[in-house]
Amino acid sequence: MVHSTPFDPQNSTTTSGADDAGSGGGQFSVEVTYLLSLIRPLRESMAAGRQVSKHPEQLTEHLDDTGSGTFAEAAGDFISAWGYGMGKLVKDADLIADKLQETADSYSGTDDQVAASMNGTAAGGGNTGPGPVTAWTEEHIIKPTGMDTFSDRVEDTWKSVFG
Repeated sequence: MVHSTPFDPQNSTTTSGADDAGSGGGQFSVEVTYLLSLIRPLRESMAAGRQVSKHPEQLTEHLDDTGSGTFAEAAGDFISAWGYGMGKLVKDADLIADKLQETADSYSGTDDQVAASMNGTAAGGGNTGPGPVTAWTEEHIIKPTGMDTFSDRVEDTWKSVFG
């Protein structure tokens, strides 16, 4: 179960599991808007890291002017190692931001597909026929066994009893 944090955005889009937490089935919730809200700050926070990684010369170009060769060499070594490490962090942060976007898109797309299938429409707005499992079941089980007429009889009985 996902608990609310002070950083959760208000009025966010949520995707949830259907089971009640008390039933033993567990529950999950995905705040799609919250996932999307993390991407830009993550990328922006790496702006300085990108600069250090891609342009370390901007930090080392005046080291010789410090008057100490020992200091200039030590600072150069530090900036080189720092730039390498920042490059790794930037690469990982970009990968995380990309995966957050993919995850948010997947949850949103799944929600759209489920909603469309519940309405009997395709996500693009057209009508959908039965899916492959339903079509196979109708052809190989329901029609050959007469279950389709059974469901008609149940429906007729339901209507006669309850109107």
